[in-house]
Amino acid sequence: MADVTLTVYDAARAGLDLTGNKTTIVTANDYYFHNNGKTLLHVANATGSTVTVTIVTPNTVDGLAITDRTATLATAKQGVFGPFPPGIYNDSDALVHVTFDQTVDVTAFRL
Repeated sequence: MADVTLTVYDAARAGLDLTGNKTTIVTANDYYFHNNGKTLLHVANATGSTVTVTIVTPNTVDGLAITDRTATLATAKQGVFGPFPPGIYNDSDALVHVTFDQTVDVTAFRL
């Protein structure tokens, strides 16, 4: 298992090539991206199964752990997840930790 930091691209009025800037996920890896509170994650699922995306919540509220956020995306669908409030989702390095249970393509971008 490897830790992989995704490049976060800037959204632009001229457009952002989500396909050309994608990363193909290896399910054994853990993925991280820098988060400013306006970062979004585009996921394209071309597998034959629904993908589960797990966004880790490393922080606590009143000393209680916050349950990790999970979301699903059906096969042959694309979705945008986020934004991610830093006080809930960022670790001490301002990174969000995300995992996937299927091989999908992802692009992180910020507004």
